[in-house]
Amino acid sequence: MMVVLVSAPILAGCDHAPRADPVAQTTTTGSPGELLGAWQSTGAGDALLMYRFDADGGYTHTSVLVRQRPSGLFSQGVRVSGSVDVDGERLVLRPEDGAVTLTDPGSPGSSYTNRPMTDLSAAEYTWMLSPDGDLGLTEAASGKTVTYRRL
Repeated sequence: MMVVLVSAPILAGCDHAPRADPVAQTTTTGSPGELLGAWQSTGAGDALLMYRFDADGGYTHTSVLVRQRPSGLFSQGVRVSGSVDVDGERLVLRPEDGAVTLTDPGSPGSSYTNRPMTDLSAAEYTWMLSPDGDLGLTEAASGKTVTYRRL
C-alpha cells in the first residue's frame, strides 16, 4: 500500500472544522521575482503538487493524489486560486476559490466533480530557495516542508 504525505492545500478540501486565520497582517502583496512562474513538487510518491505564482500577486495551486486500490484507481484533484502575500521569508496564501474532484471506485456513490471547497482559510509558510534553485515551502502550522522545482 502506498502512503502519501500531502500539503495543507490538499487537506483544505476535507471536511473538518475551519481553523482561525493564523495570519494577522503582511507588509508586501505579490510575489518576489524569485518565486514567479510554475513549480512542481519533487518528492517521490503518488501525489503531484504544483504552484504558479504571478507578478500581480495571484497564485494557483493544483494537486493530484492517485492510489491504486483493489477496486481500481482512486484519485483526488484539488484546484485553488487566490492571492499571495510575502514578507521576507514569510509567505501567506489566501485562497479565494477552490474545487475538489474525487473518484473512488470502491465507493462510486461518494465520488464527485468540482465540489467547491468549504475551507478557504489562509495558510502561512516559510519559503527559501536552495543553491540549486529548488523552492522549499515549510508550513507554519505543521513544520512540514515540501520541495518544488521550477518548470
